[in-house]
Amino acid sequence: MTLHQLLRSRMDERGWSYSDLERRSDRALSRGRWQQLGSGVQQKKFPDPASLVVIAQVLEIDITTVVLAAAGGLGLDTRIHGSEFARLLPAGTERLSAPMRDAILGIIRAAVADADAHPESAGSAPNGLRLEWSKAAAPSRQNPNGPNADASPDAL
Repeated sequence: MTLHQLLRSRMDERGWSYSDLERRSDRALSRGRWQQLGSGVQQKKFPDPASLVVIAQVLEIDITTVVLAAAGGLGLDTRIHGSEFARLLPAGTERLSAPMRDAILGIIRAAVADADAHPESAGSAPNGLRLEWSKAAAPSRQNPNGPNADASPDAL
């Protein structure tokens, strides 16, 4: 998604005008600059870091999304390389609490273990999936953050 597309979609979602964006930015970016960013004309220069921060704050999205959108608007390849499953995660998953993240990871680990144990049914419908894990691996009252609470999701 380019910065233009990101900006326009956010404006459409929220019913904002370019004047609204200027006001929301405390005039850090002028109405004309917002119009320029939203015009769809390919940008020739990468926005300065301060502008990127303002755009992220005003649009209420993370800075990484804005930086990638700005790079995409310059024609740079911004495809994220990784698993298809990782790309399916919705924006905002980084805000999940540690216990919630651990619970979700527990379910995913159980599903992967089940697929490994029963490769013939790995592609079967979720109705046939058994979700089981040992008590030691499951979140509990004694260990609310689970056994891997301190591990980053990438390390798991």
